[in-house]
Amino acid sequence: MLTRIAGNCFWLARYLERCENNARLLRMAEAHTCLPESVDDPVGLWSTALEVGGTLDDYESRLGVLERSQVVRYMVLDRDNPSGILACMRALRDNARTARHLLTEQSWEAINESWLEAQQLDEARLADVGVEGIVVWTIQRCRLIRGCFEDLWRDALPHVLDLGAAVERADFTARILAEMVPPLLKHGMAVPDLCGPVCRRWRSLLIGLGMTETWRRERAQALEPVEVLRLILLHPTSPHSLLVNVRHMATAITGFAGADRGGRSLSIAHAFERQVMAADIPALCGEGLHTFLTALTTTTNRLGGEVNAEHFT
Repeated sequence: MLTRIAGNCFWLARYLERCENNARLLRMAEAHTCLPESVDDPVGLWSTALEVGGTLDDYESRLGVLERSQVVRYMVLDRDNPSGILACMRALRDNARTARHLLTEQSWEAINESWLEAQQLDEARLADVGVEGIVVWTIQRCRLIRGCFEDLWRDALPHVLDLGAAVERADFTARILAEMVPPLLKHGMAVPDLCGPVCRRWRSLLIGLGMTETWRRERAQALEPVEVLRLILLHPTSPHSLLVNVRHMATAITGFAGADRGGRSLSIAHAFERQVMAADIPALCGEGLHTFLTALTTTTNRLGGEVNAEHFT
C-alpha cells in the first residue's frame, strides 16, 4: 500500500470515529435539556459539546450566541464545521475514494451511500426526526461501515484503520474528561445524590463516551467518581476505555509496519500504555488530573505526528 493511500485510510478511520463521537455529544447535550437544572442554565452542555469537539471558538466567531437549535444545525449541517456530522461524512468518503481499489464492494457502498444520505439532511429533515433521530442514523451508518471492514483482506489496511480509530478515540477521551471532570470533582469524591444534578452530569459523561452500558454491566450501582474514572481509563476490555485504545495503537503499528520497523511511533505507543497503566486514580481526583490529561493529549498528538512522518509520507 502506498504511503499516501495509507495516510488517507488513517484519516478515513479518524473521521469515521469523529462522526460517531459528535453524534454522542449531540445525544448528551440534548438529554441535558430535559433535566430540571437546564431551566436555569439554557446553555447547558451545548458549550461543552462544542468545546470537546474543538469548535467553540469557530462557532462563536461565526454564529455568536449559543442557542440550542443553532448549535444543533452547526453540529449536524454546517459544511464548514470540520467536526460536524455532514463534514465528517464528506471527509471520510473523500479519503475512501483514494483507496477504492483496496476496499470491498460492500465497504465502498456503505461509505458512499452514507454520504449520499447525509447530503439529504437539511433543516426540514432535522425537524422531522429530531436530534435523537439524527444521532441514531449517524451511529447506525458508522457501525455499518465498520462492520463491512470485517471483509477486508488481513493485510496492512485493517491495521491502519484500527490505528486511526484508536488515536481519534483516545484524543476524544482526553478532551471530554478535561472539559467535564474538573467541575465535577469540585463537588468532592463522595458518591453524589442519586437524583441530584452532579450525578446526572456523571451520567452525561458516560453517555458522551458511549460507556453507559459498560458501567451498567460492571458496577450497576451508585456512581462513584473514582470508579467512573477507573472504568474510563483502565477497563481492560471495553472498546471505549483509554487503555484498550492505547494498546490497539501499538498492535496496529506492529501490524502494518512490523515490530522491527515501527520506529519512534511504536516506542511512543508502548510508552503511552505504560503512562496510562501507571495512572493513580485517587490522585487524579485531586490535583493531578489536569497534568495527566494534558500529557495524554500531548502524547496522542505526538504519536499521530510520528506515524504520519514515519509511515504515511
